[in-house]
This record gives sequence, C-alpha cells and structure tokens, in this order.
Amino acid sequence: MPNVTLEERGCRGCTLCSDICPVDVFDYKEAENLAVVARTEDCIGCASCIYICPSQCIAVDDVEQLRPFHRIEKHAALIDKFLQAKQTSTVLTAEDWEEAAKDVNARMFALAHALVETMGRATKAVGRAAGGVAAEHLPEMYEETTVEALLERMQGRFKGSFDFDYKVAGDDIEMNFHPCGLYKVVTDAGEKAGEAVLCQLFHDYWAGLIGTFADKRFKVEVPQVGESCLMKLTK
Repeated sequence: MPNVTLEERGCRGCTLCSDICPVDVFDYKEAENLAVVARTEDCIGCASCIYICPSQCIAVDDVEQLRPFHRIEKHAALIDKFLQAKQTSTVLTAEDWEEAAKDVNARMFALAHALVETMGRATKAVGRAAGGVAAEHLPEMYEETTVEALLERMQGRFKGSFDFDYKVAGDDIEMNFHPCGLYKVVTDAGEKAGEAVLCQLFHDYWAGLIGTFADKRFKVEVPQVGESCLMKLTK
C-alpha cells in the first residue's frame, strides 16, 4: 500500500497537493498555513502530488511507478496498423501547423514569465524538474546503455524542433543546436536569445532530461547563442 509523507519544513502552504489529489489524502491547516497527510491509506499512488509540489517535499513510497510504454513510437505505429486509422498529424494542413505554433509560442512565453513572477530564482530548479518529468514520458530512451547511443536516439525524437549535433568527451557533452526551436520564438518577441527566461528554462530542462537518463547531474554552459547555439553539459 502506498505510504505518503510530507516534510513540513519544506511546505509553503500553497494547497496544490490537496487541490490535485483525487482521493483527498491531504488536509490543509489554515491557521498554520500547512498541508498535512491525513489519509495515507486512501492513496492510489498516482504521484500527482509529487509532480505538482513546488518545494518537492512530498514522497510516496511502497508504490511502483510504471513508465508509459504506450508512448514508444514503434508501439504507436503498431496500434495505428491495428486500428487502421491515420495519426492526426498526417491530416493537418500547413495552416493548421502555423496556427498551432502561434498558440504554443504564446503559451510558452506566458508560462516562463509566470514562473519568474511566482518562483524567482527557483526557475532553474523548475527547468531541471521538468526535464526529469519529461524523461518518464520517453521510456524508449532508457533502453540505451551509453550516452552516445542515448543522444543519437534523442536526435531522432527531437528532429524538426531541436535539431542538434553532439560530441561526448568523458562525462562532458557538447550539443550544437542548428537552429534551436526557441530561437525564432524568442527573437520575434524582442528578447535576446540565450538570455531570455524561456531559453534559461530550456537549458536546465535539457540538463535535467539527459541527466535523468544518464543518472548524472550536469552543470550548464552556453558559450554561443544565435541561429546556431552551443550548449555544454559538464560534471
């Protein structure tokens, strides 16, 4: 049975855990501005509270979190063949893609600046945490046993939005994006590539994503920005 614990010293009283929990495991003590685990025996192990907690002070033990293997591309192709149905992406027009891109760009910018307003300097941690969460939705990457093989597979996964070349030297990785999918988004909004909040979030996102797969914690350097951006991940 899942066991939920909450480190009270880390709780900021935001109530997000009690708001999102589908089975009301948490209560909120208004006088103390504190969330408490009130009904751990009701926990179903969905881990929603873990992902949403901004302080990362919640843990759920004694539960096996399965990776979403339905997201593996070869499995998706098999399902398409079984259902005899085309994926939505194959029937979208160029105008549909352009309209979707405008919407996504606006939402990304709004989210980035909202994070700065609410979390201040903690945005780097948010970027890394987002990379860790994203890793759980790319289960096929865990099949690779070397960093080189991992990066090669990631090239295929992110082609079209984040085209990149890479070099691996020991524990260090260089990734040359040509171009980064965010370059036009940032510059069209009048911000400087590499220094924009959205860029900084994504630098740490990549560090968190690759670090999760490789089981390493990387430092991030971005010595070159522009239509071609160079990012270095070092131990």
